[in-house]
Amino acid sequence: MKIHGTSSRSSQQPLPVMDLEADGPHFGLWVTCRDAAVVETAAAESFDWICVDGQHGHAELGDYRALFEASHVFGVPAAVRVPSHELGHIGRAIDAGARMIIVPTVENGEQASELVRACRFAPRGQRSYGPTRLIPRYPIDAPGAPGSDPLVALMIETAAGLDRLDEILGSGPDAIFVGPYDLALSSGWSLEQLTQGDKRHVLEEIAERAAAAGIVPGIYAGEIGLARQMTALGFRFMPVATDGALIALAARQILAGGK
Repeated sequence: MKIHGTSSRSSQQPLPVMDLEADGPHFGLWVTCRDAAVVETAAAESFDWICVDGQHGHAELGDYRALFEASHVFGVPAAVRVPSHELGHIGRAIDAGARMIIVPTVENGEQASELVRACRFAPRGQRSYGPTRLIPRYPIDAPGAPGSDPLVALMIETAAGLDRLDEILGSGPDAIFVGPYDLALSSGWSLEQLTQGDKRHVLEEIAERAAAAGIVPGIYAGEIGLARQMTALGFRFMPVATDGALIALAARQILAGGK
């Protein structure tokens, strides 16, 4: 189908594929800065994926394009955690090139279904099609082709979301993404109880239930040791560092080596 108002040329640079079904685990970097140079430097070191934190980080919607492209130039797919359930923001994040949308605080099947549909073209969903800046930079499929869809990961981070996990899984997201800090707070546990102590079985059960439903389970880890433990529980993708933590770690190592 001809797309009026667009160029027939492209840079031939493909959009990276966010393939969580491939052998994992998939270790990512959580980005809170809004500087594309930071993302580009990190992407060059071959993280499996990079996520721009649009909820608690510094990036605004207008920053997404440059941050995603800085990651994609090295073939590293860029995700974004959007700040809310606002469908217009989600649509524009996808138009900017996000390869996975992570949505915070999903608590029931109705919310989940609406969010998944917002990321899918008709007739599978209600995402609006528009000839955006992805054309002519990237070669594209025909409008509405499933290959154009980003992955959708819904966050389980409250007691209410945990109680309705099966509803959320039934909405058909590509993945769920556990936020252990908020889940622990919402449930009246410490983070240590949830990740290391007597509530750790909750995380294992979440991963098992997701996998049984054909949904890829992910979780925020933030450091490599915890990431390996979460992999052992069945989680397939997780951030292993933040950009700020990498800077702090490097600074400590350099200073320690000079004394």
